[in-house]
Amino acid sequence: MFDSYKHFLETPGYHKIIGEDYLIVEFKCPIKEELFAAWSECHSIVYVLNGQKKWITPDNDYLVQADQSIFIRKGAFKNQQYFEESFCVLMFFMKDDFIKNCIENDIRNETTELHKMEHPEVIYRIDVTESLRVLYESFFSYLKEPNKTPQKIVELKFREMLMNICLNPKNKNIKNVLFTLAQQSEYPIEQIMEEQYFYNLNIEEYARLCGKSLSTFKRYFKKAYNTTPSKWLLSKRLNLARELMLNTDFTIQQICYDCGFESDSHFVRSFKSTYGITPNKWRIQKTPAAS
Repeated sequence: MFDSYKHFLETPGYHKIIGEDYLIVEFKCPIKEELFAAWSECHSIVYVLNGQKKWITPDNDYLVQADQSIFIRKGAFKNQQYFEESFCVLMFFMKDDFIKNCIENDIRNETTELHKMEHPEVIYRIDVTESLRVLYESFFSYLKEPNKTPQKIVELKFREMLMNICLNPKNKNIKNVLFTLAQQSEYPIEQIMEEQYFYNLNIEEYARLCGKSLSTFKRYFKKAYNTTPSKWLLSKRLNLARELMLNTDFTIQQICYDCGFESDSHFVRSFKSTYGITPNKWRIQKTPAAS
């Protein structure tokens, strides 16, 4: 699964600025597949410069075109690409500490009626005003000569961009989700796992999403669920697969992909090992036509 933050952080050749708790990068999509899954341990803002791409979550699809922008909470999602024209974006990755500092030092004093959201969405559209567009475009000069620009200037510009977004009444939901993220001293493992279990992430990646070392993650997981992450993930994914087989006409291959299995052969082996029957045979037995 494409680890977007780590890829842009570690791969040379991109115009980028690396801060202590943020990353800014301009890029053309390095993935050649039409449909692929990606994830990030950081929250991000995307501003599309050219072309279009669709972000897909379990609840919604977001087609984002040139001069449009979105905020994405950390975690996984799926992308659909369109190759009719080139695709280029600015991406602003933010760690939790960066958002907390902005809320405490900038946004809290400039806005009112902030409230914590119980179940924030994964993706929010950003209303792009002329002033925000100018701010986005101002980063190009820094990206072309990243070593000549003091980090403090870039950080202040980044924080100004967030303030601009939050002060726009049309971006009220984003302001509140940033406030929500800043209020969380740590992310409950249960919240992360229930949101992300159907993505093909490994245990180490789930630990990174929770902001914990692998050993600490496993210890917290055992306390929360009284089982191992691997066993819990397999059970959740198989239950979801059975639900999809009963209630949709998706192919086994599509169900495998939607439930986070590495491959259809891995799914078939896991299903048969657990239930003693292949997915296709189980589906035939359970459908109304079989009775």
